Amino acid sequence: MSDSSHNYDLVVVGGGPAGISCALECHENALDVVVLEREKRVGGQLPQIPSPVYNFAAGFFENGEQMRDQMEKVAQMFLTDRVKTGCEVLSVNLSKKEVVTSQGTYTGKTILLSTGYRVRRLEMAIPDEYAGDVLYRSGIHREELKGKEVVIIGSGDSAVFTALDLAEYCSHITVLARSNMFKARPDIVARMHDSKIIEVHTNSVVTSLRGNGKLESVIVSNESTEFEVKCSKVIAKLGYLPNTELFSEQLESSRGHIIVNPQFATSIDGVFAAGDIAQPGYDRVAFAVGSGVMAARSIRVVLGQTP
Repeated sequence: MSDSSHNYDLVVVGGGPAGISCALECHENALDVVVLEREKRVGGQLPQIPSPVYNFAAGFFENGEQMRDQMEKVAQMFLTDRVKTGCEVLSVNLSKKEVVTSQGTYTGKTILLSTGYRVRRLEMAIPDEYAGDVLYRSGIHREELKGKEVVIIGSGDSAVFTALDLAEYCSHITVLARSNMFKARPDIVARMHDSKIIEVHTNSVVTSLRGNGKLESVIVSNESTEFEVKCSKVIAKLGYLPNTELFSEQLESSRGHIIVNPQFATSIDGVFAAGDIAQPGYDRVAFAVGSGVMAARSIRVVLGQTP
């Protein structure tokens, strides 16, 4: 039977922690499930976590990549070919419960939206000669950053964790926060201030990039003054944007986040949302996993099962 003619019990859009957790729970309860994931591997944003993950009760992970590897093993073991990787979603019709992808059209009795976040990029124009010197991920670049001076832009957990991680590799790190205080956890902000490698500036914005064929420095505006910071790379950690453009206007949403009730149901019957895109929510792996399982419970009720 072709995908276009098969009506699944549940179509999961997004193979991160929320989507995979929901799919595993539903599959265990004999529901006909398919997971649609754009990337070649499941895991969502997990590979972008460079630091140890020690606030997840399922175990300690050296980094997000290790957590993704474990999640992928479980998905392959139980969901097998029900996970469609490299499957780009082209359009979504939530009223029809229909998802058009690069691998065909999938319809379901219910849908879970768990498309997660993407990195927010710098709004300033980046000259071509510096394109390779502005990074949004640091883990894969550690070796080339050894002994270098870098600038990190951002004030959240991701920016501070990146600074702490790279303090073991770089000769000097300058962290620039747009606001007058950091949004990151107080404990890691304190560790950052204690580091002899990390220099911190608040109320600071990069206004231009300088160099001759490659990045050599940035010009920073700090309230009423300007100053130059030498660096070979800029790492922007500006937060994330929800991946909901294809469907956010079809249901009740807030700034791109999908509004859900305590059962993780959206404003359209039979359509649920979990993970980072759910509002209200919390951008933690534990929340993504938990919300996926709670959505699965609600989906089972809608499909006539006793939870």
